[in-house]
Amino acid sequence: MTNDKLIRQAASVVRSRKTEGGLFADVGCALLSTEGTVYLGVCATSGLSGFCAEQTAIGSMITDGNYGIAKIVAVWKDEDETVHVISPCRNCRQMMLEMHEGNLGAEVILDRDESVTLAELSTHPDWWKKSL
Repeated sequence: MTNDKLIRQAASVVRSRKTEGGLFADVGCALLSTEGTVYLGVCATSGLSGFCAEQTAIGSMITDGNYGIAKIVAVWKDEDETVHVISPCRNCRQMMLEMHEGNLGAEVILDRDESVTLAELSTHPDWWKKSL
């Protein structure tokens, strides 16, 4: 599946809604599992808690019993509806790593023509080492 197609799918779920206490669905995510299924998600923030769009897509994938990520992208739309690809936050990167070691090879889309692996994007993906 092309980067462009996944970017478009992620953008299709962005339906930003601001309330007095929160911000909902201003970031969308499309995740292609290693099994070939696409999972979509949006972010939500309310009060003191929130979750990322990547986490929602990952949760849907886990619900299906899958843990391997082939490709993932998150996007945000500005006031003019221009789509901007954004990199996963450190929490999302850590979640992807911890849920399946094979996800170090997952392709993180940074633009239509640019991707890096989760390992390349993470500062120290192999920090958990036996020392003693």
